Amino acid sequence: MFWKNNLHLGTLPIATKIIVTFFLILIGIGYLLGFANIFMTYSPVDGKPGLSLEDVSMSFYGSTSKTALEKAVDGSMKQYFNSDGDYQVVKDWVQDGATEKVWDSEVKPIFDVSCSTCHSEEAAVAGVVTVDYSDVEEFLGKDTGKSWSRLVGTAHTHLLAIAPLVFLLILILSFTSYPAVLKNVISIFALSAVFLDIASWFLAKFAPLLGIFVLVGGMSLGLSFGLLVLLPLYDIWIKKV
Repeated sequence: MFWKNNLHLGTLPIATKIIVTFFLILIGIGYLLGFANIFMTYSPVDGKPGLSLEDVSMSFYGSTSKTALEKAVDGSMKQYFNSDGDYQVVKDWVQDGATEKVWDSEVKPIFDVSCSTCHSEEAAVAGVVTVDYSDVEEFLGKDTGKSWSRLVGTAHTHLLAIAPLVFLLILILSFTSYPAVLKNVISIFALSAVFLDIASWFLAKFAPLLGIFVLVGGMSLGLSFGLLVLLPLYDIWIKKV
């Protein structure tokens, strides 16, 4: 089978080499941007610099010290406030009991500008609406992290997007001149990383410490993408025939 043959991507026509190279580079850039997005989304959750297990645990399992709204205001939504003053008004409102009277007089105008563009009834990004007090009231209770329905929806989208890319990258790797054993190990590792990455989200819902699997799954998937991109590039342009 071709899988066991020592083929070499460096022998491809120059036009094909350029096309494959651009594809690999685009995939690599896309995944780096994905990691940057993950970092910017989850690292602010605990209010401390950097991405930590606490950030992940609070995102998936929930927080005993904050409501869902306060976690969002302190975390990924903080960047959307027009000013630090607006953020502080909302923060103080939540900590003072989040009454409807203060909502109408002080907080709603801030939400109209900073939040309701994405969280209007029409847009409802992530299924969240913040137009009226009744909309945000449900987020004033105990924070339970990501809902099961949201996890299922995200996992479904993530799996259908990642699996074809991993398959294509494995297919490209199969035409390289590396030993079959190495190609088998990397391919199995990459497919296992996809499974672990998605499964870890559901595990993290059961206990805060299980959030470690989210970090391990993400790092494993990142490593597998790195190998699947860099090894073929090396085979195309550097490795001797």
